[in-house]
Amino acid sequence: MDIKICGLRRPADAEYISEFEEIKYAGFVFFERSKRKVTVDEVLEIKKRLRPDIKTVGVFAEYDISDITDIIERAGFDICQLHSDETNEDCGRIQIPVWKSISMKDASSLEKAKRYTNVQGFVLDSDSGSKRGGIGKTFDWDIAKSFSQKYFTVLAGGINAKNIMAAYDTVRPNVVDMSSSVETDGFKDHEKIKELIYTIRKEDEYGIK
Repeated sequence: MDIKICGLRRPADAEYISEFEEIKYAGFVFFERSKRKVTVDEVLEIKKRLRPDIKTVGVFAEYDISDITDIIERAGFDICQLHSDETNEDCGRIQIPVWKSISMKDASSLEKAKRYTNVQGFVLDSDSGSKRGGIGKTFDWDIAKSFSQKYFTVLAGGINAKNIMAAYDTVRPNVVDMSSSVETDGFKDHEKIKELIYTIRKEDEYGIK
């Protein structure tokens, strides 16, 4: 199981996640109304403490594509994650792999994904309206079962140490994405991250994949 921890804000966050080989992706939020928003300079400092093989994901909401491409170049991101009303053509203008977020209201929400042929993956997240994700609520995972068999799928929305195995077993995503569930007072919590990883490792010992 590959894990993405989103919303890194401090160099210490990079140190926390670098301890665990299951964590393969780190997300950095560029959204002015988010408490997790960062600047390019902050990203560059955080990356200095990040394990070299962890891929960095720029998470964007309500940014112009031209600004996104500029930030990607300056920050050196590996993947671009989009959370607004970007078109398929917009996604095609980005020079690194793109993950498009899909707000999951019901099964019909997945129809939106078919429009995006210029992306390499989809982030299935709970519908959060104008908050653009990060609300810590789950959606009905059953409606995503067949989707993950056809598309590169990142499963997000309210996943934590208690439900991660149920989420994974139901959807079988390529990546499981977490943010608020591994935080205390809005900052990444080393003990919560460790609890999450140890939960996964314990299940793996019993042959649950």
